[in-house]
Amino acid sequence: MNLVRPLQLVAALSLLQVFGLTAAAEVRTISIGEGGDLSWTGVGSAPVDAIIPAFHRSGGDPNDLVQGNTPGNLVEIDSRRSPGSLHVLEIAQGENIAAGTFHRGGSIDAPNVFGEGQGFGFAGGLSRDALKNVVLPELLDNTEEDGPLKAFERKDIPNGVFGIIIVLDLGGRIGVNKIRFYPRNTLQSSPTTPFEDDFMRAFDLFINNGVDLTKGGNPAWKQLISEEDNRSQVVEVELQPPEVVRHVRLVSRTPINWEIDEIEIIGQGFLTEGRYVSDIFDAGQPAAWTNLRWTEKIVGEPAFSVMEIRTRTGIDESPFVFTRQLKGKSDAEEIPYAINSNTEEMDLEGYETLPPTDDLGRQWERGDIHDDLVSWSPFSSPYSENAANGPGIPIISPSPRRYFQFEVAFRSEDMGAARLLKSLSFDYATPPLADSLNAEIFPREVDLSTSTEFTYSVRAVIKSAGLTGFDTITITTASRVDEILGIDLHDADGNRIAGRNFTGIDNDAEVDGFQIVSVEDDHFALRFPRIEDNHTRIDIRFRTQVLTYSTSFGGAMSLSDTEDAFQAVTPGNAALLGEGDEAEESGTTVLSPEVLAGGKLLDQFAITPNPFSPNGDDVNDVLTVQYNLLSVTAPSPVSITVHDLSGRLVGVISDREEMISGRYRDQSWDGLDPSGNPVPPGLYIVRIEVNGDAEKVEEARLLSLAY
Repeated sequence: MNLVRPLQLVAALSLLQVFGLTAAAEVRTISIGEGGDLSWTGVGSAPVDAIIPAFHRSGGDPNDLVQGNTPGNLVEIDSRRSPGSLHVLEIAQGENIAAGTFHRGGSIDAPNVFGEGQGFGFAGGLSRDALKNVVLPELLDNTEEDGPLKAFERKDIPNGVFGIIIVLDLGGRIGVNKIRFYPRNTLQSSPTTPFEDDFMRAFDLFINNGVDLTKGGNPAWKQLISEEDNRSQVVEVELQPPEVVRHVRLVSRTPINWEIDEIEIIGQGFLTEGRYVSDIFDAGQPAAWTNLRWTEKIVGEPAFSVMEIRTRTGIDESPFVFTRQLKGKSDAEEIPYAINSNTEEMDLEGYETLPPTDDLGRQWERGDIHDDLVSWSPFSSPYSENAANGPGIPIISPSPRRYFQFEVAFRSEDMGAARLLKSLSFDYATPPLADSLNAEIFPREVDLSTSTEFTYSVRAVIKSAGLTGFDTITITTASRVDEILGIDLHDADGNRIAGRNFTGIDNDAEVDGFQIVSVEDDHFALRFPRIEDNHTRIDIRFRTQVLTYSTSFGGAMSLSDTEDAFQAVTPGNAALLGEGDEAEESGTTVLSPEVLAGGKLLDQFAITPNPFSPNGDDVNDVLTVQYNLLSVTAPSPVSITVHDLSGRLVGVISDREEMISGRYRDQSWDGLDPSGNPVPPGLYIVRIEVNGDAEKVEEARLLSLAY
């Protein structure tokens, strides 16, 4: 028997006669990064017809699309630490991160310096545009070319130089250990500009981490220093310990002339966050996007870094909608079509070159750029970090679709911690099994930790030529199912055409083409006669428990004769499954609202057998501990210990093992103390302790031990 591989939902495709022709699904793999066919910027070759460059929104303007894979340039494409890997920028020891401010999308400004005759004025009558884009950037340019010849000068200003503000946005949240600024002819020798004594005599220096904001969304400043009598030409302010900084604010508190040649921000460690957006991959035709794999390397303490991978799929090559609207009209309608057309969608080129008038003389201007949520799915929820360096995990974005894209978000809470994405690969199969597989589960609201009968229904749309059909379904579960009750097949009119009731989950005998293929802790699989007809519906009845507020029952169809191709179901309305089944609420997620009110972490804690007699006669020799963990989404320590009636520890069953929500039935004790000696007969207490995010739960059971 060809078993479905756990976690991968992998099964195989067979040959199918369509209009007298034989069609076979082919599975292809695209690999990126270390040892892959493509680099992270798309250089190389891959088994796809085309690779469409990635675009992302500018950080400053959501209607400005920027081509590239790394928004804000906060991610290293080819790591110095691990060549070929992808991770957030790592600042070299002693590196001046101010020099890369504009590359990261940052900025520098002096908000209270205006043109001549306005406020503080600026010598030479420079405009604010020249000030912000020509003069101030020189403060961050530590190259030797013309560096010492230019400076930001505040000298001989009619209204004085007291209170001048310089604000720097580094373009990212970066670890900083030193801030330094100085006039010309100090750190860099410049005899032709001997202004080393024109240093700032008094100042205030502030920083902000980019997270702490006022109600108006502005930085909530933290003061580093208030200097009233500075006598140093080169000002150095050390941050000990180093701090994460996004914004720097320098305020002059002196009426004496001063200048600044350079502002240097010395950084260290990994940035706190960054994002990578892949190119768009084109399969050339609708494809079933199947399996995702990646390898990672962890630097520093694992608990301090996170890497989240998401995917999305589409039916056209752009995940954006470009609009135009009548110029000068309030609340003008946004029109997504090209100029002089009511049918052709506007593309990026048309948006950027939009002419001011159309053939009828009407004046147009650019509207907003929207995410296309009709032709493209939104980015998925993050894939489980437990799948890293493993055999793979099913792609949950809708299939079949022609286009595929993924993004990677990096976060770190420590300057010395990061996740390195070494490689990533994904599979797709053409032709797909069906045009669509709409699935729902019912009921969708149940009691927590209670065995409940569910119906899982899938309706297949099989219209296109060359589709392979399917004969196996795999359903993911939060815990091992209690029972598999039966399966029924219905035709397009809803008539039952075949089915089988099962008598036990261990009965894997095949009867009339129906069979239990596998039952695992996180999924089960059933086989049935091959489905090739349009609008055939498959209903599966089973019993299981939900252990969190929201439990998703994913599913995938496959064929049993060839490996590595399957098609995930799409949540949606499949059938009327009972009273209260509303079509618009159909999906594959089950809720247990009592979690919100109860906050319960532990349920069904039991010990068997009791009495317990570990005397070697193979009868009641091993104590088994069973329990359910509820709503524990992050791995949390669980301890199970055995104590005598005085409270003395006599046995350890689980020593703060990290666990998440689930049904646990494999913890056991052989009656030996920590030194390996049998404990004497008598009464004992078995205690379990769960340390959740916000609370700790303890329960105990009395155990009788006899020989």
